[in-house]
Amino acid sequence: MSVAVAFWFGLLVVGHVAGRLYGSYTMRRGGHDDRRSRGTYRLLSLVGLTAVVGLTLSGLVDATETALSSLHPALAGGLAAPLAWVPTGIGTIVAVLVTYLGVFPYARERRDLEISATTAVGRLAKYLVAIAVLCLGLIAPLIVLVRLSAPSPFLIPILFAVLLFWISVWTQYSVQLSQEVLEPTADQRRRLEAAADRVDTTIPLAGVIPGEETETAGLYLGGSFRNRRLYATDYTFDALDDDELAALYARATAADELRLLERRALVMSLLFGLVLTLSIWRSMLVALPALAIVWPLLSWYLQRCAFAADRRAAQSVGADELASAYEATDDLADDRGRLHERLASRPSTARRLERLRH
Repeated sequence: MSVAVAFWFGLLVVGHVAGRLYGSYTMRRGGHDDRRSRGTYRLLSLVGLTAVVGLTLSGLVDATETALSSLHPALAGGLAAPLAWVPTGIGTIVAVLVTYLGVFPYARERRDLEISATTAVGRLAKYLVAIAVLCLGLIAPLIVLVRLSAPSPFLIPILFAVLLFWISVWTQYSVQLSQEVLEPTADQRRRLEAAADRVDTTIPLAGVIPGEETETAGLYLGGSFRNRRLYATDYTFDALDDDELAALYARATAADELRLLERRALVMSLLFGLVLTLSIWRSMLVALPALAIVWPLLSWYLQRCAFAADRRAAQSVGADELASAYEATDDLADDRGRLHERLASRPSTARRLERLRH
């Protein structure tokens, strides 16, 4: 346990210093006119991955499971195994937030933002907690199956069903779970209702995500297919005119008609289920090559679905209007590398604009 604590405190210091150095580097390289993230989220992901691996290898999970098992007989029966990951998750979230505190002052100055560090860290913390709960739900069936002496192959359909249910809940309700949602103003609701009338859709506006300080514009779908809802960042209403707003509404409607949320949940379930199945009933050496083959194929499929939704929206409102709406939004993924673009489930705005204009 002492090794885990020492590693964690060391990671906090290193992460914060790395964040400040990275933020200073982006200022020198891009100046005040460069509004891209320049890999900030990749840095946070690297810190998070390092925290998870380091805390696990240092024995924190095993020590926590042993401590929980000694508290009550019910915990010793198997419940302690998934709960043992909670301290590791908390330590990882704190490490990522401390690193973000190092980067944020430079990002705020570079992008001329008015948001406070407390607000920014609070929003990121809520998102990370939601992700941690999702991961804990994915880890639980794996732990249960690994603890069985001889897992039956008949458990594979049950495994896929559990993954599909859990990921579907996250995919459909991730906005409510991970973001702050406010009631729209009268003017915001009026503009969205006017845009809905233009594109002939019945998807209502459920709430507004505070994003004006971060200058992020976009419309997001949420809820089940029987009760679909739309969420918009407040900056959307400042960045887009009525025609562009209608174009994004048409794109959201097309995504709903093509069931993109359900397709994404199914793809993620298949991906996780394949890796877990091969790891448990075969070996990790078999699961990793299968992942390297299947992941790009499934990402290619989801990107094709996204392009199909773009085409359907363009047929409704015009390709020029949709392209103009995309140009007005702030997409932080346009500086992706070729491998990142290949493995991403959503195509970058640059590729979407290229498809719309050719």
